[in-house]
Amino acid sequence: MEWRMIAGYGGFYEVSRLGEVRSYRSCWGRLPSSRLLTPYKRQPRGKGRRSNRVFVKLTDQNGRAREVPLVNIVVDVWKGGRPPGMVAYHINGDTTDNRAANIGFITPRELGEMTGHKSRRRPVAKIFESGEVAEVYRSAREAAAQNHMSYQTVMDRCNNKIKNPYALDGFNYQWDDWNHCGSTAEGANCRERRRT
Repeated sequence: MEWRMIAGYGGFYEVSRLGEVRSYRSCWGRLPSSRLLTPYKRQPRGKGRRSNRVFVKLTDQNGRAREVPLVNIVVDVWKGGRPPGMVAYHINGDTTDNRAANIGFITPRELGEMTGHKSRRRPVAKIFESGEVAEVYRSAREAAAQNHMSYQTVMDRCNNKIKNPYALDGFNYQWDDWNHCGSTAEGANCRERRRT
C-alpha cells in the first residue's frame, strides 16, 4: 500500500489512498514506530447535531493537537487540494468511506441539492378554516416569510402550542403530511404542490 506524508506535521503522519492515517510519533519516551490512528465522529457542542464526518487528532511540531476531518487530509494529499469554488463530497454518500477514489468535487449548490432532503426541514401546510389546504411551503421559515409573520408563530401553530390554532391572517399552519391532502381532486393538486 502506498503512503504519503501529511504536510505541516513534521513528517510524523502519513495517509494512504484508502484513507488510513498512521503516526510515527513516540509515546512515553519509546522509540518511534508506526501505528494506525482510529478515526472518530466528533461529539456535538451545545445543541448542535452530531457531525457525520470522521476526524483524526494530529499534533504539530509545537505540541498543539488539532482535530482534522479525514476527508480534508485525503483531498490535500491525494487529490492535490480543493479546486476554487468547489467542495469535496463522498461519491457513494458514506461519509466514513474516505478512500481517494470515493472523493469528488462539486459546487456547494449541487451538494445542497444532493443532500438537502436529509435536513431536518419539514413542509408546512397553510389551511383554511374549512380544512382545505391553501398552500404548502417547504419549511416553517418559508411559510413565515411568505405570510409576513414570525417563524416562532408558525412553529407554535405547527407544534400545537397555541389554544387558538388560527393565526391573525385566518389560517391554520400545520406540519404537512398526506392526511391534509385527502383523496379528492383538490387532494391530488395538494400532493402535486407538495412534490414541487
